[in-house]
Amino acid sequence: MDHDQKTVQVLYVIDSFKNPQAGTEGQLYQLVQGLDRSRVSPHLLVFQESTYLKESGFPCNYTILGSSGLRNLSTWFRLWREAKRFRKAGVNVVHAFFIDPSIMCPIIFRLQGIRVIISRRDMGYWYTKNYLYLLRFSGRFVSSVIANSEAVKRVVCRNEGIPENLISVIYNGYKADLEKASVPDEILLIRKEYPDGVFGVIVANIRPIKRITDAIVALAKVVEQGGNMHLVVIGDGDDSELALRAKDLDVHKRIHFLGRRSDVSGCLPAFDIGLLCSDSEGFSNSIVEYMRAGLPVVCSSVGGNPEAIEHGVSGYLYNVGNTTMLAGYLGQLVSDANLRKQMGSAALVSSEVRFSSEVMVEQHQDLYGVS
Repeated sequence: MDHDQKTVQVLYVIDSFKNPQAGTEGQLYQLVQGLDRSRVSPHLLVFQESTYLKESGFPCNYTILGSSGLRNLSTWFRLWREAKRFRKAGVNVVHAFFIDPSIMCPIIFRLQGIRVIISRRDMGYWYTKNYLYLLRFSGRFVSSVIANSEAVKRVVCRNEGIPENLISVIYNGYKADLEKASVPDEILLIRKEYPDGVFGVIVANIRPIKRITDAIVALAKVVEQGGNMHLVVIGDGDDSELALRAKDLDVHKRIHFLGRRSDVSGCLPAFDIGLLCSDSEGFSNSIVEYMRAGLPVVCSSVGGNPEAIEHGVSGYLYNVGNTTMLAGYLGQLVSDANLRKQMGSAALVSSEVRFSSEVMVEQHQDLYGVS
């Protein structure tokens, strides 16, 4: 690590780093990449090695703990040993991500006299009685919490017992596209095959919490009412059940599963409407990606979604699970190209003003105490 006393030395702790395109990992990658190295000296401590780190590295030096799991005494022992080493190296701040590091780091590093910040980026769908007990205990050692939406802040305050004044809201940040990515040939072929279709897109891994079935049901309702709509799903997971549901509703020729992709920013401008149906969201990266692509957004009114989308201006918010309401908003956009353009433009402007990578990085540096 850089021992220049003019810099704040920040140790980032995460249990694994497998994919810089994923939500939390992507934001951490951008944060570390964007730090002012004349003022912040970063280092990453990761519990377990990953194929990605072996092959691609990270924007700063990293250390592998070599152990993981709350119930594994070796993890606690190794983390204590590393805490002593990093204290001697001059680390000023520890910033922990994900569940296990957020429980372990506040206790261990504060006992070494180091400030500990934890990040919270979802609505606590993973909370259990045991986790909450541990979080409330370790929370006594936390210096501050970063939430990525006001909704997440309220959840953390209510469930983990962290005082409201210790929780700062820093929205996800995104880099401006200096060069627009070209639309992949595969996407162009789909559009060419259905030149008059209006394409909605969902960027989400296929999991029950994402409620992608709701989008298929809404698609069927829009088509039944005469709308020429197609649906594209970009994300990892088994799509077989969704494909069967689409066949049952006779919209299987209107749904296109593209799987996991690393070129999402290049794909999105080829579509017309961004869609998200989740049961729970802290602050959705997908929504901001839609906005940055100039797409109007239709999303469930959960978590931080209402903080990103202004209803009737940059898109529409609907009650989660209400497929009739969802289909109604989609139908309006499918039938009105001018409305799509107007809302998409508003979404783009909002994203550029509110969700820039530069603002996100600067707010983190302020919280670290960088002068």
